[in-house]
Amino acid sequence: MKKRIIISGGGIAGITAAKLLVDQGHDITVIDKASQFNNAGFLVSLKSFGVKIMDEMGLTGNLVKESTPSEFMHWLDSSGNMIRNISYEKVNQNTNQSILITRGGLHQVIYNNVKSAIDIIFGTTITELQQKGHKVSVTLSNGQVIEADLVVVSEGLRSSTRTKYFGESQLEDFNLLYMGGRLKEKHPYTVGTVKTYLDINKMLSIYPVNNEEVAIQCYIYNTDELANIHSNAKHLLKETFKNYNSEVQHLINGFLKEGLMFVDKMGMVHGPSLVKGHVVLLGDAGYCPTALSGMGASLSIYGAKALSHFLARSPNDLAVSLENYNALMQPIIKKFQDNARNNAHSFIPRNEADLIRFTRLFSAASDTEVSKMMTEQLILTEDQMKFTLT
Repeated sequence: MKKRIIISGGGIAGITAAKLLVDQGHDITVIDKASQFNNAGFLVSLKSFGVKIMDEMGLTGNLVKESTPSEFMHWLDSSGNMIRNISYEKVNQNTNQSILITRGGLHQVIYNNVKSAIDIIFGTTITELQQKGHKVSVTLSNGQVIEADLVVVSEGLRSSTRTKYFGESQLEDFNLLYMGGRLKEKHPYTVGTVKTYLDINKMLSIYPVNNEEVAIQCYIYNTDELANIHSNAKHLLKETFKNYNSEVQHLINGFLKEGLMFVDKMGMVHGPSLVKGHVVLLGDAGYCPTALSGMGASLSIYGAKALSHFLARSPNDLAVSLENYNALMQPIIKKFQDNARNNAHSFIPRNEADLIRFTRLFSAASDTEVSKMMTEQLILTEDQMKFTLT
């Protein structure tokens, strides 16, 4: 049965849900606080079931065209000495294809495929929700009032709608600062080879996008409030990596001159349910597992697919559809949030003893053991891939 669905937040989770739901025949309106979408942003690695779902949607070819070459991983210590090198092919030998792409590039591929079939209201947010029987009355910041059968909240980690209407949900500060950006300049790095420096309380990755553009992504242990970090971000980046080699210093100075593209503190959302009446949380707004899970984008896409699956399976009973979506997602959320904590402990150790212990283990492990270490946690069960409740 055709439903009127409002999706608040047109990021990867929201726009994927829009694509899947409009293909089922629903009437979709996406609202977003941005004035427009663009293809900028930091790099994400779409892996495992995320790639599989994009393939089912017929979009993998377009994603590959927009992707960044990724052939080898070089893991280094803070002095630039090699800890481990391994090919992406060997790392992903037990999983689906991995696609390295900018968040904006991934979003743009999905958006371009669906934009003509949905209504989009930019520069707008939800100011009030009122549930009346089987309907939800949505008041927007532009003064417009829309009545919907379902509201999907996919506003990201710091969702104001979740904060207001899902009071039981809590945002856990992961005490990790994330900085990412891209710099257009000729560089000495080999395109296709990602260099990652492992260190105490920090990690720095360098991604050559092409011969004239390079991206960096940093994780820094930090307990400050986000507002203080934003006002001090450039100084913090410079100080954190001030003892690194001249190559890294040149790259960071370039970013300091051009300005950082993205700065945020990572976090996790915890709550007893993703559903309240006919309002549902999707993507980072409901279960952000932090970037260290390695599956943030894929999990957003999977959540959108799960929601659309259950709506199609029980078209006459929205409550049952949403209950099944929540039941399927909860153990998966726990799995990837636990994985993020484990990754933080391993790849961003808090002391020298832990760093030495992990680097010795990482350097001595076989390629198969490294692949298992980095990808085993990315695999869902056969029932989960079929959206079967157990």
